[in-house]
Amino acid sequence: MSSAPLIEFNNVTRTFGSGDKTVTAVDDVSLRVDRGEVYGVIGFSGAGKSTLIRLVNGLERPTAGSVHVLGQEISAMREGQLTKVRSRIGMVFQQFNLFHSRNVAGNVAYPLKVAGWKKAEREARVEELLEFVGLSEKATQYPEQLSGGQKQRVGIARALAAKPDILLADESTSALDPKTTGEVLRLLRRANEELGITIVAITHEMEVIRSIADRVAVMDQGRIVESGLVYDVFSSPRETKDASFVGAALKNRPTAEDVQRIRGHATGRLVVVSLQNAAAVSSVLGEAASHGVSFEIVHGGMNTTKNASYGLLTLALEGDSRSVEAFVAALNSAGEVQEVHG
Repeated sequence: MSSAPLIEFNNVTRTFGSGDKTVTAVDDVSLRVDRGEVYGVIGFSGAGKSTLIRLVNGLERPTAGSVHVLGQEISAMREGQLTKVRSRIGMVFQQFNLFHSRNVAGNVAYPLKVAGWKKAEREARVEELLEFVGLSEKATQYPEQLSGGQKQRVGIARALAAKPDILLADESTSALDPKTTGEVLRLLRRANEELGITIVAITHEMEVIRSIADRVAVMDQGRIVESGLVYDVFSSPRETKDASFVGAALKNRPTAEDVQRIRGHATGRLVVVSLQNAAAVSSVLGEAASHGVSFEIVHGGMNTTKNASYGLLTLALEGDSRSVEAFVAALNSAGEVQEVHG
C-alpha cells in the first residue's frame, strides 16, 4: 500500500442546524484509508455513517476539520473542482438507483457518455464490465426485468465504468437476501483484488465487514469509538457502552437473558473462552477429564473474517472447586477466559 492515504479525515465535524437545534452527525473524526484496501464503517442507524460517506465525495462539507481525497483537500473546493474528483469515485447505492428508461447496457454506459467517451470505447467498456459482473446476456433488458441481485450487479458495473480509484458502497446489500448478498460481496471482493479498487463500505451488517473488509471503524453518535484490523476488533470487541454495537451484532457473548435461560438447564461455573488460538483451546478441552472436570458448550461459536477465524465459547464447567479452578487456569493459558455472572 502507498504511504500516502487515499482518503484522510483530520478532526472532521459536521453539524446541521443551529443553536439548541444543532445536530452533530460527525463528531471530531480522524481516519485514513490506504490505496488498495477495503475499509468498513459500521454502527447503528443514526451513528453518522451516511454523512461520513457523503463527506468523502464532497456532497457534504465539514463544519470543522479537513478532508483529503486522492491527495487533494476537498473541504473548500469549488463545485467545478469537485466534479473532477468525483469522476474518480464510484458509488453503489442501497436502492440501486438505476435509470428505468435505459436498458442494462445503457445504465452502465451512462457515466461514460457524461465523461465524453467515444461510442466505440463506451461499447467495449460496457461489454467488458457486463462480463465481469456476469450479466452479458442481460445487456438489452430493463431494470424491472431483473432481480435485486442483478440490479445491484448492474449498479456495481456502472460504478466501475469510468475506472475510478475509489468505490463507495453505501448499505449496498441491505435490500438483498442472504444468498444474493453473498454473490454481491464476492463481486466487490473481486473488484478490490483484481481491479485494485479501494473500497469504503458503509453498513450495519456484520457479514459485509467480515467478508470483504481489511480494517473497520465502529461509529456511535457521530464518533469513531473503535477502529483497527477487522480480526482485532471482532475477536476482542471493547466492553464499553459506546462500542456495544460489535458485541450486540456478533451475538457470541451471552446476554443476561441468555444466562438466565442457560441456568435453567446447566449448572456449574460459566466462563467465556476466546478462540483466537483455537488449537490450543481444543487441546486443553481434550484434557478436561484428566483435570476431573466435565464441560458443556452452552453458547457461542466460530466466525470468519476475510483473513482469519475467531470466536468465543461459553462453557458450563462441572467439578469440585479446586479442579475447576485448575482447569480454568489451563484454559486461560490457551485463550483469554472471562467469568459469566448472573
